[in-house]
Amino acid sequence: MRKIKVLHIHTLPVISGSGINVLLTMDGLDKNKYDVEFACAPKGALIGEVLKKNIIFHPVRHFVQRVSPYNDIMALFELISIIRKNKYDIVHTHNSKAGFIGRLAAKIAGAPVVIHTVHGFSFHSFEKPLRRKLFIFLERFAAHWADKLIVISNPLKEWGLSLGIGAPHQYITIYSGIEIGDFKINIDVNRKKEEFRIKANELVVGAVAKLWEGKGHRDILLAAKDVIKKVPDVKFMFVGEGYLRKELGKLTDSLGLSKHVIFTGFRTDIPEITSIFDIAVLASYFEGLGRVLLEAMVLGKAVVATRVGGIVDVVDDGETGLLVEPKNHKELAQAIIKLLSDSNLRRKMGGSARKRIDERFNAQTMVNDIQNLYHSLTQ
Repeated sequence: MRKIKVLHIHTLPVISGSGINVLLTMDGLDKNKYDVEFACAPKGALIGEVLKKNIIFHPVRHFVQRVSPYNDIMALFELISIIRKNKYDIVHTHNSKAGFIGRLAAKIAGAPVVIHTVHGFSFHSFEKPLRRKLFIFLERFAAHWADKLIVISNPLKEWGLSLGIGAPHQYITIYSGIEIGDFKINIDVNRKKEEFRIKANELVVGAVAKLWEGKGHRDILLAAKDVIKKVPDVKFMFVGEGYLRKELGKLTDSLGLSKHVIFTGFRTDIPEITSIFDIAVLASYFEGLGRVLLEAMVLGKAVVATRVGGIVDVVDDGETGLLVEPKNHKELAQAIIKLLSDSNLRRKMGGSARKRIDERFNAQTMVNDIQNLYHSLTQ
C-alpha cells in the first residue's frame, strides 16, 4: 500500500514544548505507513534534531514570529509551493502563525486533509485588547480551514468553543506527551549541584522555559526577592534561552539577586537538571499544557504554577502542587516560601505528582492517538 504523506508545519525552529511535541510525533509515527516531512523557519536547534531523525526539512525563509505583512504573504507563497509540489495527503500545522498561514496554504493548494494542533492560543487576558480581538478573529476564520483541531488539554477546547473558534465536532483532545522513561532516573544530586556551584544544603527553585514574553520570568525574579528574605539558602535556576536573557540579567542585578540566580542557557540534560530541583515553577500567562510540569512531576517534584490554560488539567491545587494567579509575584512568592519551608509537604506533593503522571501523558500514547486520527481521516 502507498504510504500516507504528511507535512508538519511549525513556525520557529526552537526547542520548546510545541517543538518537542512535533518532533516526538514525527519520529514516532509508523514508518511503514507514513512518510513525514517538516516545514519551519530555517536556522535553529530544532532543525538539527529533525535532521538527526532523517526527516526531510523544507525551510520557510519568510517565517518570523512577529506580525509582518510582507514576510507573512511570502511565507504563504512558499508553503503553497511546497504543498503543491509534494502532494501531501495530510497537512498538520502547529502554533498560531504557522497555524493560520499553513492552514490557508493547505486549502489553497488543495490538501485533502488539514489538521491543526492548538498548543496554546496566542491571546490571553494580559494581551492588548486590539491584538486580542484580532487574534481571536483570525483563529475563528482559520478554524474553517481545518478538518480537525487537536487540543493538548481540555481547558483549551472549552476556551476555544467559548470564543466561537471552531465547532465541537472539530475538536479532539490529545494530551502532549513526554518520554516518561527518560525521566525515571537516579543521579548523584550533590554532584549535579556542584556543576552549578550550588551547595549541598541549598534549596533549588527551577524554571524550565524559553526566555520569552508570557513565561513570567520577571514575576519569578520579583518573587525571588521576597523568598530569600524568608529562605536565604536558596538558588533560582532559569533553564532555557531567548531574547529576554539580557533584560532578565539586568533585572537580576538591579534586584540584588546575582548570588541567588543561575541562568543555564540551552541545555540537553533536562532530566538531570530537573532532578536537583526542590520545586519546579512555571509562571506563564498562557499555557496549553505545561509539559515541563509533567517532566518535573514524573520526577516527584512539587510544583508551583499559574492557574492558566491547560495547567489546571495537570496540577491538582493543594495535592500535587500550588496554583497561583498569573502576574502576581506576591502570591507566587508566598507559594514558593510555603513549600521551601516544609520539606514534608514537598515530599507529599511530589509523591502525589509522580502518581498523577500516567499513560495519558506518555509520548507513545500521544503518537498512537494522532496516528489513529490520521487513519480515520484518510480512509
